[in-house]
Amino acid sequence: MINNLIQGQHLIDSFVNLLGTPSPIKAAITFPPKITGANDLSEIPLNLKHKLSQLFTPTPVTDDQYRSLFHGDITKYEGDHSAADLALIGYFSRQGLSPSEADQVFRGSKLYRPKWDEMRGNKTYGEITIGKAYQTQSSHPKTLASLPVSESNYINFSSPANYRPIFIPQGMAARTFIGPKICDGIRLFPARALSSLVALGAVGKTSLLLSLACHIAAGKSWNNYPVQQKKVAMLFCEETQEEISRKFSAITENWSLQERKIAEDNLLAIPLLGIDARLTAINKNQYAGSGLTEKLIFLLKDFELRDGLVILDHMQGFTAGDLNISETATAICREANKIVDATGAAVVMAAHTSKNNIKATEVEQGFAVGSLAFENATRQMSGMIPMSDEAAKKYGLSETQGDYVWLALAKNSYGATAEGIWLKKVLNKNYHTVVFEPVLLYEPVSATKMTANEKLSARIVNYLRNHPFTTKNILDSLSGTEEEFKASKSKVREAIGGLIDSGEIEIHTVTDEERVANNISKQVTKVLRADSIKTANTDVRP
Repeated sequence: MINNLIQGQHLIDSFVNLLGTPSPIKAAITFPPKITGANDLSEIPLNLKHKLSQLFTPTPVTDDQYRSLFHGDITKYEGDHSAADLALIGYFSRQGLSPSEADQVFRGSKLYRPKWDEMRGNKTYGEITIGKAYQTQSSHPKTLASLPVSESNYINFSSPANYRPIFIPQGMAARTFIGPKICDGIRLFPARALSSLVALGAVGKTSLLLSLACHIAAGKSWNNYPVQQKKVAMLFCEETQEEISRKFSAITENWSLQERKIAEDNLLAIPLLGIDARLTAINKNQYAGSGLTEKLIFLLKDFELRDGLVILDHMQGFTAGDLNISETATAICREANKIVDATGAAVVMAAHTSKNNIKATEVEQGFAVGSLAFENATRQMSGMIPMSDEAAKKYGLSETQGDYVWLALAKNSYGATAEGIWLKKVLNKNYHTVVFEPVLLYEPVSATKMTANEKLSARIVNYLRNHPFTTKNILDSLSGTEEEFKASKSKVREAIGGLIDSGEIEIHTVTDEERVANNISKQVTKVLRADSIKTANTDVRP
């Protein structure tokens, strides 16, 4: 029986309950009916409460003018109720509420009184007040219920002086990234931006993204580079809770208890299989948010995810419409950027590439399926490509070619795109699933010129180059005809001794800095390191 390894399950359950049970697809957008009378605070939608967090936060802010105004204190307006009404509606407009939303929230305030619904000609006093605050100038009266969808994204531009560029002397801090390095100078997932990971189906996007999510949630190094610990939320359109737990267990099986506990505490893994989780909706060719984004933002804030990582796996499951139409791509990217704006997170969408790229040898523009509007809206696009016949032959891996994938960038607004990294699929026999490990590949010496001991020594050296904090005990565990080295423990130990004597590998004392950066157990004081003279052949593409 697989235990529930993901913490925050009550948050996940709450979010899934908000989504509702699976139902036939409905693209229609409904409009709120015109309301009258006072509104109970419990009836105000959560997304509006988040927009107005200054009013609804449990802990009052000192000298908060609008919170006091919302609760009926009009002393700063010298007892003028009308001026106070106008001020509160003006505040709502500046916070991005539509006129109908402002009306709804105002009715929950202590300022509301029956006068709000009294007619003044062909409009109510409330409609006139809202019209003044939003500077509406229509010659035809409109009821609040008939306002168009576009006004739900009302923009209240301020003075032109607020939009002039600013010169920052003495330079600026470097951009921050949430993901790990894949090579020198290139890191994944820029903070406060939208990114994507693209690959053919079944290449391993989900497995890789969950592995990265676990390492980031735990602050555990990946690809031998340190990773800063952040909170992570990953939403799965095609995975069950059992399968997520299977993959999580395989990824963290050899971690310390402390590392695994940190990952559990800082990772939300949300299964949405069988649930309509589309963030966008279409009504008469008009694209808009479905309202689920706001529910997700509420969950993320409840989880206290700030400047962390949010992964949507995959884009097609969160999108309504034809992906070849630019409006479809623009709509889903707009919803994803709402999450960016609300949380400061790096938001990553997994996406498919077309089958035309099944033999692709480069990750480049046009790699993602559908409209280029999707790629254009992302700040970084990474892609995964199975190893090509040419690369397999170069590295002597033709028999295991299917185990290797090239990860590289097609677009990177904040850095280079030319480099990448090889990933190896490793089958975890205990959990019957595949995990990815970054590896360095080297051109082999001709096998016909090598003895059995030389072949074993080469395998050991190659392993140590990819795992620089390996102990002798770990190498012992990889001996055996069915294991990594395909040789007995005595043969492995003999080869290690010869490599140490020749200087090809050395015994390295772990430093305090290395111990902290790589979460190395205190019991480990010595590790084996391969020589650093040779460098990886990463210049060959798939």
